[in-house]
Amino acid sequence: MTRAITVRLDEADHAALEKQADQLRIRPGTLARILVHAGLGGDVPGVGSENARTALDRLVRRSQQRPPADAVGLVADARIALEPDR
Repeated sequence: MTRAITVRLDEADHAALEKQADQLRIRPGTLARILVHAGLGGDVPGVGSENARTALDRLVRRSQQRPPADAVGLVADARIALEPDR
């Protein structure tokens, strides 16, 4: 079971989160979850921050190597594949 929380960010932090998420080609909420997980990895506050930065840099490099995806086209293809009688 998962539990939801709400995190309030000021405009600058929210913009930075959206920019970094866009670079990684993921949603801002997904990036926030990744950052929370990375931050919870260490026993002492700040211990996981370098690991988080390294992981994010690796994600950015990997996402830049992938071609852009057409989400609408992917959904249309999936619908056709799931309904062969159409």
